[in-house]
Amino acid sequence: MLLAADIGNSLITLGVHDGTAWRARWQIRSDPERPSEEYGIVLEGVLGRSGLSGKVTRLALASAVPALVSAFRELGEGWLRVPVLVVGPGVRTGLTLRVDHPSEVGPDLVADAVAAYARFGDRAVAVDFGTATALVAVAPPGALVGVTIAPGLRAGAEGLARLAAQLPHVPLAPPPSALGKNTVHAMQAGVVLGHAGLVSGLLTRIQEELGPTRVVATGRWAPLLAPFCPEIEAVDPHLTLEGIRLIAARNP
Repeated sequence: MLLAADIGNSLITLGVHDGTAWRARWQIRSDPERPSEEYGIVLEGVLGRSGLSGKVTRLALASAVPALVSAFRELGEGWLRVPVLVVGPGVRTGLTLRVDHPSEVGPDLVADAVAAYARFGDRAVAVDFGTATALVAVAPPGALVGVTIAPGLRAGAEGLARLAAQLPHVPLAPPPSALGKNTVHAMQAGVVLGHAGLVSGLLTRIQEELGPTRVVATGRWAPLLAPFCPEIEAVDPHLTLEGIRLIAARNP
């Protein structure tokens, strides 16, 4: 069975696939300071509770946090005693990276692109609402054609509260209207609806450059923001894991 790991700045999403379907999926906190032994203990617990202890035969990972690559490689090779595939340069993805410096494209975004192209088989954009908000575009006959990166939803909200003396931290939730009647609702309108407007604006520009595109969203904030972005037709919380799985299948 394949254990896939999507290692982000805030969360790590894990899933076990048996070759036919996902058997289980979990999320844990991402912490570059945590040693591999601690991740091993956590993983042992979640695998045990799912009845999957001793059944993982391979680990494939895509990491947006370089410091955690070695920890998870050690986790796979030393703790699970299985081969480890790290998505990165030299790994077959099924896509051509038509960008100036392919090695600069985050492995998680490559996985998003692979899954989006497999899903639609046509021009598509995957919007990943994580610590950063990233849009990655793919086009026939199988090419990653560009990336857009913006500050993430939480980064924008926390930056506003940190830099403006009289503005508080507010819950990241939809406001009752675009015009707030109090500070909390005013900030939610600006942060949440404003971020959705940023993404919609970028998608409009991308479609002007590429032509009609299909759009799928993933990431922590996708369920909150996607309803405010009419261009987004689907939300898949496990898009990156699926991309990692597809890449692993292309690198037996």
